[in-house]
Amino acid sequence: MIELVVSDILSKSSDERAYVMLLRERDGARKILVAIGYIEAQAIAFAMKNITTKRPITHDLFGTIIDALGATMQCAVVRKVEDGTFYSKLVFKVGDSEELREVDARTSDAVAIALRCSAPIYIQEELLNRVCIRDEFNGAISIPISIADTKTLKAVMQQAVEEENYELASKLKEELDSRRRESDKNIDTDENMKL
Repeated sequence: MIELVVSDILSKSSDERAYVMLLRERDGARKILVAIGYIEAQAIAFAMKNITTKRPITHDLFGTIIDALGATMQCAVVRKVEDGTFYSKLVFKVGDSEELREVDARTSDAVAIALRCSAPIYIQEELLNRVCIRDEFNGAISIPISIADTKTLKAVMQQAVEEENYELASKLKEELDSRRRESDKNIDTDENMKL
């Protein structure tokens, strides 16, 4: 597992309410971008700057509940990305038990809570390699197609076809086909569970 730290919170210029969290590996240069909302961006920024509020915000309250229940947060784990959405989990130890408990969480919430609990944030090396952004020439960055949402991929593929960039269009089609197969597999699994 690779430890991540919050590097920055950036606002999207096209939408004042949308933000991007930049996570980088603690001992390296790889980075990932995670789209987050205004409230989560504010909660993460408060934790990074050690800002306290008169009344606890939701992420502070969650940290207080963890303590009150005698649990300790061990870590947050960024575990997968699907259709441009990152999925994470919180890992807890309850009391003196060696048993660990996991709770599914949005990545933005997992990071906000981990910061408050002084817990590390991890990602599998293979996933980090697949979704990390790459620094390009002149300060531009390259974002892996695996973290773009399907609507964006379809639009970029259409543009690539119009510009006769068939190599890019082919890569985008492969990613879209892979997502469609995965979606079909999930639908089949859901249908079998109902039987």
